[in-house]
Amino acid sequence: MDVLTDAAGPLGLVLLALVDSTSMGTLVIPVILLVVGEGGARRVAGRTLLYLLVIGVFYLVLGVALLAGLLPLLARFGHLLGAPPVMLVLAVLGVLAVIWSFRLEPAAIEKRGGDPQASARRWTLRARRASGRPALLVSLALVAGVIEAASMLPYLAAMGLVAEMGLGLGAGALVLAGYCTVMILPAAVLCGVRALLGARADRLLERLHDRAVRSAPSAFSWMLGIVGVVVVVNTAGPALEWLGGNAGP
Repeated sequence: MDVLTDAAGPLGLVLLALVDSTSMGTLVIPVILLVVGEGGARRVAGRTLLYLLVIGVFYLVLGVALLAGLLPLLARFGHLLGAPPVMLVLAVLGVLAVIWSFRLEPAAIEKRGGDPQASARRWTLRARRASGRPALLVSLALVAGVIEAASMLPYLAAMGLVAEMGLGLGAGALVLAGYCTVMILPAAVLCGVRALLGARADRLLERLHDRAVRSAPSAFSWMLGIVGVVVVVNTAGPALEWLGGNAGP
Protein backbone atom coordinates (compact mmCIF):
# COMPACT_ATOMS: atom_id res chain seq x y z
CA MET A 1 0.00 0.00 0.00
CA ASP A 2 2.92 2.36 0.64
CA VAL A 3 4.03 1.90 -2.96
CA LEU A 4 0.57 2.86 -4.21
CA THR A 5 0.42 5.96 -1.99
CA ASP A 6 3.91 7.17 -2.96
CA ALA A 7 3.22 6.66 -6.65
CA ALA A 8 -0.09 8.48 -6.58
CA GLY A 9 0.51 11.67 -4.60
CA PRO A 10 -1.14 14.94 -5.57
CA LEU A 11 -0.86 14.23 -9.30
CA GLY A 12 -2.57 10.90 -8.85
CA LEU A 13 -5.44 12.57 -6.99
CA VAL A 14 -5.82 15.12 -9.80
CA LEU A 15 -5.97 12.34 -12.38
CA LEU A 16 -8.56 10.46 -10.34
CA ALA A 17 -10.63 13.65 -10.04
CA LEU A 18 -10.48 14.18 -13.80
CA VAL A 19 -11.68 10.62 -14.36
CA ASP A 20 -14.55 11.30 -11.93
CA SER A 21 -15.35 14.48 -13.86
CA THR A 22 -16.52 12.38 -16.83
CA SER A 23 -19.26 10.50 -14.96
CA MET A 24 -22.98 10.74 -15.64
CA GLY A 25 -23.58 13.04 -12.69
CA THR A 26 -20.64 15.37 -13.21
CA LEU A 27 -20.58 15.71 -17.00
CA VAL A 28 -23.45 14.12 -18.94
CA ILE A 29 -26.28 15.59 -16.86
CA PRO A 30 -24.74 19.10 -16.82
CA VAL A 31 -24.34 18.98 -20.60
CA ILE A 32 -28.00 17.95 -20.94
CA LEU A 33 -29.03 20.87 -18.74
CA LEU A 34 -26.97 23.26 -20.84
CA VAL A 35 -28.59 22.00 -24.05
CA VAL A 36 -32.25 21.75 -23.02
CA GLY A 37 -32.39 24.66 -20.58
CA GLU A 38 -34.83 27.45 -21.39
CA GLY A 39 -34.19 31.17 -21.06
CA GLY A 40 -31.08 33.19 -21.69
CA ALA A 41 -27.68 31.55 -21.95
CA ARG A 42 -26.49 33.06 -18.67
CA ARG A 43 -29.61 31.87 -16.87
CA VAL A 44 -29.16 28.34 -18.19
CA ALA A 45 -25.48 28.37 -17.26
CA GLY A 46 -26.28 29.69 -13.78
CA ARG A 47 -28.81 26.95 -13.09
CA THR A 48 -26.38 24.31 -14.29
CA LEU A 49 -23.73 25.77 -11.97
CA LEU A 50 -26.25 25.42 -9.13
CA TYR A 51 -26.56 21.73 -9.95
CA LEU A 52 -22.76 21.36 -10.03
CA LEU A 53 -22.36 23.19 -6.72
CA VAL A 54 -24.86 20.91 -5.00
CA ILE A 55 -23.34 17.68 -6.30
CA GLY A 56 -19.82 18.96 -5.50
CA VAL A 57 -20.80 19.80 -1.90
CA PHE A 58 -22.55 16.44 -1.59
CA TYR A 59 -19.39 14.55 -2.53
CA LEU A 60 -17.28 16.74 -0.24
CA VAL A 61 -19.54 16.01 2.75
CA LEU A 62 -19.58 12.31 1.85
CA GLY A 63 -15.81 12.25 1.52
CA VAL A 64 -15.21 13.99 4.85
CA ALA A 65 -17.57 11.52 6.54
CA LEU A 66 -15.74 8.57 4.98
CA LEU A 67 -12.38 10.06 5.90
CA ALA A 68 -13.50 10.59 9.50
CA GLY A 69 -14.31 6.88 9.66
CA LEU A 70 -11.20 5.69 7.82
CA LEU A 71 -8.60 7.56 9.87
CA PRO A 72 -9.33 5.82 13.20
CA LEU A 73 -9.54 2.45 11.45
CA LEU A 74 -6.16 2.94 9.78
CA ALA A 75 -4.60 4.11 13.04
CA ARG A 76 -5.79 0.95 14.76
CA PHE A 77 -5.66 -1.69 12.03
CA GLY A 78 -3.43 -0.15 9.34
CA HIS A 79 -0.57 -2.52 10.12
CA LEU A 80 -2.79 -5.43 9.09
CA LEU A 81 -3.10 -4.19 5.50
CA GLY A 82 0.34 -5.54 4.68
CA ALA A 83 -0.36 -8.96 6.17
CA PRO A 84 -0.06 -11.77 3.56
CA PRO A 85 -3.59 -13.16 4.17
CA VAL A 86 -5.05 -9.69 3.60
CA MET A 87 -2.96 -9.36 0.44
CA LEU A 88 -4.40 -12.67 -0.77
CA VAL A 89 -7.98 -11.50 -0.18
CA LEU A 90 -7.29 -8.22 -1.99
CA ALA A 91 -5.70 -10.07 -4.92
CA VAL A 92 -8.77 -12.29 -5.26
CA LEU A 93 -11.03 -9.24 -5.15
CA GLY A 94 -8.90 -7.61 -7.84
CA VAL A 95 -9.26 -10.64 -10.10
CA LEU A 96 -13.02 -10.68 -9.54
CA ALA A 97 -13.19 -6.98 -10.43
CA VAL A 98 -11.41 -7.64 -13.73
CA ILE A 99 -13.79 -10.53 -14.52
CA TRP A 100 -16.79 -8.39 -13.64
CA SER A 101 -15.54 -5.57 -15.87
CA PHE A 102 -15.81 -7.85 -18.92
CA ARG A 103 -19.44 -8.63 -18.04
CA LEU A 104 -20.19 -4.90 -17.93
CA GLU A 105 -18.90 -4.26 -21.46
CA PRO A 106 -21.71 -2.97 -23.74
CA ALA A 107 -21.22 -5.88 -26.13
CA ALA A 108 -21.59 -8.38 -23.28
CA ILE A 109 -24.72 -6.62 -21.99
CA GLU A 110 -26.28 -6.66 -25.47
CA LYS A 111 -25.42 -10.35 -25.82
CA ARG A 112 -27.41 -11.02 -22.65
CA GLY A 113 -30.36 -9.12 -24.13
CA GLY A 114 -29.81 -5.92 -22.16
CA ASP A 115 -29.58 -2.27 -23.22
CA PRO A 116 -26.23 -0.72 -22.18
CA GLN A 117 -27.52 2.82 -22.74
CA ALA A 118 -30.78 2.43 -20.82
CA SER A 119 -29.40 4.06 -17.69
CA ALA A 120 -28.02 7.03 -19.64
CA ARG A 121 -31.41 7.58 -21.30
CA ARG A 122 -33.19 7.51 -17.94
CA TRP A 123 -30.83 10.18 -16.61
CA THR A 124 -31.41 12.25 -19.75
CA LEU A 125 -35.16 12.14 -19.10
CA ARG A 126 -34.70 13.15 -15.46
CA ALA A 127 -32.47 16.05 -16.45
CA ARG A 128 -34.97 17.31 -19.00
CA ARG A 129 -37.73 17.27 -16.39
CA ALA A 130 -35.62 19.16 -13.84
CA SER A 131 -34.29 21.74 -16.30
CA GLY A 132 -35.37 25.29 -15.43
CA ARG A 133 -36.59 24.44 -11.91
CA PRO A 134 -34.00 25.19 -9.19
CA ALA A 135 -35.69 23.00 -6.56
CA LEU A 136 -35.77 20.03 -8.94
CA LEU A 137 -32.16 20.68 -9.95
CA VAL A 138 -31.09 20.44 -6.30
CA SER A 139 -33.05 17.19 -5.95
CA LEU A 140 -31.56 15.85 -9.18
CA ALA A 141 -28.02 16.58 -7.96
CA LEU A 142 -28.62 14.83 -4.64
CA VAL A 143 -30.24 11.80 -6.29
CA ALA A 144 -27.40 11.55 -8.82
CA GLY A 145 -24.85 11.80 -6.01
CA VAL A 146 -26.49 9.07 -3.93
CA ILE A 147 -26.97 6.68 -6.86
CA GLU A 148 -23.53 7.19 -8.38
CA ALA A 149 -21.52 7.33 -5.15
CA ALA A 150 -20.99 3.57 -4.89
CA SER A 151 -19.91 3.30 -8.53
CA MET A 152 -17.41 6.19 -8.49
CA LEU A 153 -14.39 3.97 -7.97
CA PRO A 154 -11.80 6.75 -8.49
CA TYR A 155 -13.43 8.76 -5.68
CA LEU A 156 -13.41 5.78 -3.34
CA ALA A 157 -9.77 5.12 -4.26
CA ALA A 158 -8.98 8.78 -3.54
CA MET A 159 -10.51 8.41 -0.06
CA GLY A 160 -8.11 5.59 0.66
CA LEU A 161 -5.12 7.54 -0.65
CA VAL A 162 -5.94 10.64 1.37
CA ALA A 163 -6.45 8.53 4.50
CA GLU A 164 -3.07 6.83 4.04
CA MET A 165 -1.25 10.14 3.59
CA GLY A 166 -1.66 10.78 7.31
CA LEU A 167 -2.83 14.37 6.82
CA GLY A 168 -5.44 14.39 9.55
CA LEU A 169 -9.10 15.24 9.14
CA GLY A 170 -8.70 19.02 8.66
CA ALA A 171 -5.99 18.88 6.00
CA GLY A 172 -7.65 15.86 4.42
CA ALA A 173 -10.91 17.80 4.10
CA LEU A 174 -9.06 20.60 2.28
CA VAL A 175 -7.57 18.05 -0.12
CA LEU A 176 -11.04 16.64 -0.74
CA ALA A 177 -12.38 20.14 -1.38
CA GLY A 178 -9.73 20.55 -4.08
CA TYR A 179 -10.58 17.10 -5.45
CA CYS A 180 -14.29 17.95 -5.73
CA THR A 181 -13.45 21.29 -7.36
CA VAL A 182 -11.41 19.54 -10.05
CA MET A 183 -14.20 16.96 -10.42
CA ILE A 184 -16.81 19.57 -11.42
CA LEU A 185 -14.38 21.91 -13.20
CA PRO A 186 -14.79 20.60 -16.80
CA ALA A 187 -18.58 20.97 -16.64
CA ALA A 188 -18.18 24.42 -15.03
CA VAL A 189 -15.96 25.45 -17.95
CA LEU A 190 -18.72 24.32 -20.33
CA CYS A 191 -21.13 26.54 -18.37
CA GLY A 192 -18.80 29.45 -19.08
CA VAL A 193 -18.74 28.54 -22.77
CA ARG A 194 -22.54 28.42 -22.81
CA ALA A 195 -22.80 31.83 -21.13
CA LEU A 196 -20.33 33.41 -23.54
CA LEU A 197 -21.42 31.83 -26.83
CA GLY A 198 -25.14 31.26 -26.23
CA ALA A 199 -26.85 29.25 -28.96
CA ARG A 200 -23.59 29.04 -30.90
CA ALA A 201 -22.41 26.47 -28.35
CA ASP A 202 -25.36 24.13 -28.99
CA ARG A 203 -23.62 22.03 -31.63
CA LEU A 204 -20.55 21.50 -29.45
CA LEU A 205 -22.63 20.61 -26.38
CA GLU A 206 -24.90 18.23 -28.29
CA ARG A 207 -21.86 16.49 -29.73
CA LEU A 208 -20.33 16.15 -26.26
CA HIS A 209 -23.60 14.81 -24.89
CA ASP A 210 -23.96 12.15 -27.60
CA ARG A 211 -20.37 11.01 -27.13
CA ALA A 212 -20.66 10.90 -23.33
CA VAL A 213 -23.87 8.86 -23.44
CA ARG A 214 -22.34 6.37 -25.87
CA SER A 215 -19.15 5.96 -23.86
CA ALA A 216 -20.69 5.91 -20.35
CA PRO A 217 -21.28 2.11 -20.16
CA SER A 218 -17.82 1.17 -21.43
CA ALA A 219 -16.16 3.88 -19.29
CA PHE A 220 -17.28 2.25 -16.04
CA SER A 221 -16.25 -1.18 -17.34
CA TRP A 222 -12.74 0.08 -18.15
CA MET A 223 -12.53 1.89 -14.82
CA LEU A 224 -13.42 -1.24 -12.87
CA GLY A 225 -10.96 -3.33 -14.86
CA ILE A 226 -8.12 -0.86 -14.32
CA VAL A 227 -8.77 -0.74 -10.57
CA GLY A 228 -8.79 -4.53 -10.48
CA VAL A 229 -5.47 -4.75 -12.34
CA VAL A 230 -3.84 -2.18 -10.03
CA VAL A 231 -4.99 -4.12 -6.97
CA VAL A 232 -3.70 -7.41 -8.39
CA VAL A 233 -0.33 -5.91 -9.34
CA ASN A 234 0.17 -4.52 -5.83
CA THR A 235 -0.96 -7.62 -3.94
CA ALA A 236 -0.30 -10.72 -6.08
CA GLY A 237 3.43 -10.90 -5.28
CA PRO A 238 3.15 -11.03 -1.47
CA ALA A 239 0.07 -13.25 -1.72
CA LEU A 240 1.78 -15.82 -3.96
CA GLU A 241 4.92 -15.73 -1.85
CA TRP A 242 2.86 -16.43 1.26
CA LEU A 243 0.97 -19.25 -0.44
CA GLY A 244 4.24 -20.75 -1.64
CA GLY A 245 5.65 -20.61 1.87
CA ASN A 246 2.56 -22.27 3.33
CA ALA A 247 2.64 -24.97 0.68
CA GLY A 248 6.29 -25.77 1.36
CA PRO A 249 7.57 -28.48 3.69
